[in-house]
Amino acid sequence: MPRALALAVAAVVACTATTTAPSASPTSSTASTRPGTTASTSPSASPAAGVLDERFGFVVSDASGNDAIRSETSDRAIGGTFSTQGRSWTSLSQTVSPDGLNVAYWAPVNDGPVLQVRQTDGGAVRAVFSAAKGMYGNAFAWSSDGTGLAVAIDNNCQEICGAQGGQPVMELWTVDLVAKTSEKVASGQFWIPVTWDRATNLIAAGVTGPGGYLAAYNLIDLRQRPAAVRSTPFTPPVQGRLKASGDARFVLLSVDTGTAASLSWWPLAEPQKRQDVSQPAQTAEWRPGTNEIWWVGGLLPSGCRVPPCSGSELTSLDVATTATRTLRGQFGGSIVGFRVDGSAAMTLQRGAPESIVVVELRTGQTARLPVGAPFVRLR
Repeated sequence: MPRALALAVAAVVACTATTTAPSASPTSSTASTRPGTTASTSPSASPAAGVLDERFGFVVSDASGNDAIRSETSDRAIGGTFSTQGRSWTSLSQTVSPDGLNVAYWAPVNDGPVLQVRQTDGGAVRAVFSAAKGMYGNAFAWSSDGTGLAVAIDNNCQEICGAQGGQPVMELWTVDLVAKTSEKVASGQFWIPVTWDRATNLIAAGVTGPGGYLAAYNLIDLRQRPAAVRSTPFTPPVQGRLKASGDARFVLLSVDTGTAASLSWWPLAEPQKRQDVSQPAQTAEWRPGTNEIWWVGGLLPSGCRVPPCSGSELTSLDVATTATRTLRGQFGGSIVGFRVDGSAAMTLQRGAPESIVVVELRTGQTARLPVGAPFVRLR
């Protein structure tokens, strides 16, 4: 988990859904929608103290580059500081478990990497996966039920190394946290794991390479031995990010070319059913416990693409029902995640100073936090 992640760089924050239903779902009459309809809600005024919740927190970094977990309502570090390391595409890792109670990270990441899992309440820290000397840690993702991880490693032989005659080694492993076992399930690609659906025993992963582009979407079927790999190429490759819904039913692709942005989604095992979202956005996130994707729109000043921008709209689409909802107010210019129970969206406001604008989705009320991510549950 590189520093860029801990500093909440837009579009690379990897914080995904709990599989439990949100504890604060929209209840106002203007927020309830039938399939195919649109609702609009304006936020009401409220003190920030009514928005922030001590049961939830996030990861912050200090001036020395050490990470710590703190609650939304206190700047006290919980369980002391810890050091995380990143390289290559590790910034695209899904670092927080589906229940929000554990954070995974590489320490060390180079030449014999070790994947650590830390309890967010300051409890136990344990090493769950160790790779051989000469290998390096890369992106990883939690399983949808939180009982395992899909982990990519490689030997750090990428573009220049390969051109000079080096032999790249790329592997995909599963880590079963209950059985305390690990297994190499595939090799030969630079994978960015998206999710591991334990119910169907499928791993979804992006394939990347030169320039960091997404070249393909892969399904690794663990029901077969050896595991079968089915690849759907992106032609041409795209500068984008793949994210899975908390229940692993759907996958979201967000693409930003620098001059244009787009969103698409499909059922996890059926990329041929890809659907495009009509409203473009640079980043989008799945809301935990739902089939909703959310993004920031109405960027100000009008037409703003280069930060600092602010958002005047927070919009959602339920991909299962096609129902939409829009909150209007003053938000950060991009969405960077959700409170783990889905009750609040976290938007990033760049500028001086930078901050996370917390948006309570039931009411539209907002509050501010210092910049940090990913977002966790404390109890």
